[in-house]
Amino acid sequence: MFRLVVVPMRIAVMSNVGFVAQTSLRDFLTALASAEDAHGTVSAAAFAAAMGTSLLLKSAALPKTKSDSIDDRTALIKSGTALRVVQEQLIETIETETAVRVFAARRMPEASQVQRREREAALQFALRAAADVPLEVMRLSSAALTHAEDVAARSSQAASRNIQLAVALLRDGFDGARVNLESKLSTLTDVLYTASVIDDVSRLNEEATTKARAVESLVQLPHA
Repeated sequence: MFRLVVVPMRIAVMSNVGFVAQTSLRDFLTALASAEDAHGTVSAAAFAAAMGTSLLLKSAALPKTKSDSIDDRTALIKSGTALRVVQEQLIETIETETAVRVFAARRMPEASQVQRREREAALQFALRAAADVPLEVMRLSSAALTHAEDVAARSSQAASRNIQLAVALLRDGFDGARVNLESKLSTLTDVLYTASVIDDVSRLNEEATTKARAVESLVQLPHA
């Protein structure tokens, strides 16, 4: 049976909350379908991007390259090494405790002005941590698309369909994370942080679009 291995995330806030350390694909999809899962959208986006990365790894590992040269093989090995790091980090984004912290902050007492200030500060900290997760998925998806261009330039024609599907999955992962992040921005009160995130989203979106188009131009299949 296919098993999804999830390890604790190393950005923002991390924990074993959410998915267990090892879960079957069926259990993973069941968890995503649950109305009680606060990370459904981000987890689905990260998993889509991770699947796209897997297809790029598959393409990079095929025995035949575009020119069957040592340079091609060396470049593909280098791309594969980088893609494995990206994939591991995408998997890590599935596990966070941000929802728990947001929930805990909202339950803090607010009887006095001091308590209200403490509650709002804790809530904003948790909300920023929650926003960092989809932003990281976007960054990683864009990074994978960068390596996808290298893979597409060096791989044989046989890898074209895998690379095309990989790009589609990475774009879906990117867009899913972007939609989730944009829905969180209205809850943040830090104007400078929010403006910085909006700039990051715009830049990453432009980068991802440009990279995806470049890859697609390299792997366009001839018309039948």
